[in-house]
Amino acid sequence: MGRADEILGVARELIARFGFRKTTMEDIARAARMAKATVYHYFGSKEEILREIIHREGNALREKLQEALRQGRTPEEKLTLYARTRFRALRDLALYYKAMSEEFYSHLPFVERERQEFDRFELDMLEHLLREGVERGDFDIPDPRLYAFLLLQAMKGLEFPLATGTALRMDDRELDLDEALDLLLGILLKGIRKRP
Repeated sequence: MGRADEILGVARELIARFGFRKTTMEDIARAARMAKATVYHYFGSKEEILREIIHREGNALREKLQEALRQGRTPEEKLTLYARTRFRALRDLALYYKAMSEEFYSHLPFVERERQEFDRFELDMLEHLLREGVERGDFDIPDPRLYAFLLLQAMKGLEFPLATGTALRMDDRELDLDEALDLLLGILLKGIRKRP
């Protein structure tokens, strides 16, 4: 692991723990056991460090999602793997999730650009998946891109509660993440109407 990677690892932990605003370059240098000048040699600012962390975490999430789709055999199975991978990864990539969801980060142009690029990436992937299902005769939807958009909005609505675990508690019952996602996908794929 190189020095830049060490700096990024330390910075990621500090920012996730104390927040971007409260973390200073001095804090990062101290935690990395380096001179502040060394940190500045690799990264010109705290924003540059965050940009690189966001870039790397975004790429890692994209790779995980693409791998999940490669593992599925049917469009329905791929969608299930996609959803499970997405929510697990967002839990693991807490800083990426924060940057993509919190208003505080919206003033940073690279964060807004990443949000837009990731939304396009997901929309395209989901549309492709739904089109595959239509072509195979598994799904009966007239506009796969519209349905992909609505599916993405539904998943985004569940991000915070699922990522934090609050959506998994109901009355005195706690649902497993996979169980919750299976129920949600069951509603999305099969509806709630009684079968004839």
